[in-house]
Amino acid sequence: RKRQGAVRRRVHQVNGHKFMATYLRQPTYCSHCRDFIWYEASLLYLQLCTCVVHKRCHELIITKCAGLKKQETHDEQVGSQRFSVNMPHKFSIHNYKVPTFCDHCGSLLWGLLRQGLQCKVCKMNVHRRCETNVAPNCGVDARGIAKVLADLGVTPDKIT
Repeated sequence: RKRQGAVRRRVHQVNGHKFMATYLRQPTYCSHCRDFIWYEASLLYLQLCTCVVHKRCHELIITKCAGLKKQETHDEQVGSQRFSVNMPHKFSIHNYKVPTFCDHCGSLLWGLLRQGLQCKVCKMNVHRRCETNVAPNCGVDARGIAKVLADLGVTPDKIT
């Protein structure tokens, strides 16, 4: 039997991340450039680690997907370790006094008290549910590195 009415969505792969185009019902922050993603078709959603980015930003992601299984990361070649980022975050429960958005999935941190977690070092804000999916890139200027690589004409997925 044929597929009826199903829409095949293209999967964009960068550094182990698998992005798919989707729509969200609320304004969301891009986890790469930190700009709002309004109701537009240029939104990409990561299947494994629930990261949300603009379509224009998906090729600039420099970290490996935190949602990959451990055995998949051990199969990497030795040469790919030359551009590895592994600085874990130090998250602790935090009370926010103003509305704050998750720096990973881009949605609002809800509640009156203990709304989410904040990294003690880089001040990254995330939901408790997003903590395990956050890439270990504490203190790393991912946008700056991606800009330098773009100026060199190299995309992050080609360097690892």
